[in-house]
Amino acid sequence: MSMKKEHVALGLALALAGCGGGGQAVTQPGDTTLSQDMDNAKDAVGLERLSVAEQQYRAAGQRAIARDDVSAIGDAGYNLATVQLDEGKPQDALSTVTATRSALAMRGQTGDDAGLDLVQAGALRRLGRDTEAAAAATRAAGAQDTDIVEKAQLIRGLIADDSGDQATLASVDAYFASLTGKLPDGWTADAREIAARNLLVTGGSTQTAMQDAMQAATIRQTQVDYRDMARALGVAARAAGKAGNMQEASQLYARASQSARQAGDKAAADQWAKQAGTTIAADPFAQSDTTTATKKK
Repeated sequence: MSMKKEHVALGLALALAGCGGGGQAVTQPGDTTLSQDMDNAKDAVGLERLSVAEQQYRAAGQRAIARDDVSAIGDAGYNLATVQLDEGKPQDALSTVTATRSALAMRGQTGDDAGLDLVQAGALRRLGRDTEAAAAATRAAGAQDTDIVEKAQLIRGLIADDSGDQATLASVDAYFASLTGKLPDGWTADAREIAARNLLVTGGSTQTAMQDAMQAATIRQTQVDYRDMARALGVAARAAGKAGNMQEASQLYARASQSARQAGDKAAADQWAKQAGTTIAADPFAQSDTTTATKKK
């Protein structure tokens, strides 16, 4: 029985969006309980009920172990790890990746798994282990699945920009520029963000960088991909600052910070709040601290 990797959003200060792949083998007898667990988890992800999705993917994985089904184990493990990452639990995601690899190896599957490399790269980047993350992303970029390759290239580009590796950033920008035909909207957004980042480090047009970043943000807003949208706003803020438009830069950093915080990315929210400076406005929908003082007796 072949289940399907759902390739749900990976989240990060970088959120990775989904990758396609895997197919259902309809000619083989199936396990309806296992299929239902996977379907329930996918539905929960669609509703952003990630804690429910985590429980359902874990249940699917347990059922896959009972079935001794290598394909289903790999798919459930990948999906569980991506949900954990999107919940802001990168260490749990790494543990799931490691355990999934061990379970696959025990059953004779010792080859590379680009999907697991991809989520591992995302988790390592969230933990600040960029050198290891870059290595995992480079392995994933060698995949046959073009969706995995695209997201792996995005991670490579983000790490390169953060670390000042202009050569790698340029190569990733060239990869996106080489893509032809009608691209998925998510790919277009990734391409525009990388293009903006490359322009900003090579001394290119700040106006074009701003336009590219804002296009990426607009696409991601439409796709309900708010973590990535916030990151694109942060790039637009960099462009505004480099152009000398400090008030606009502060406002964009503030917007990125507020969006990231509501999307559950506290680390990025705190970073952008600092860059916004004193101009950041209060979130009108945040709960106020209404603690009451008690008198000492």
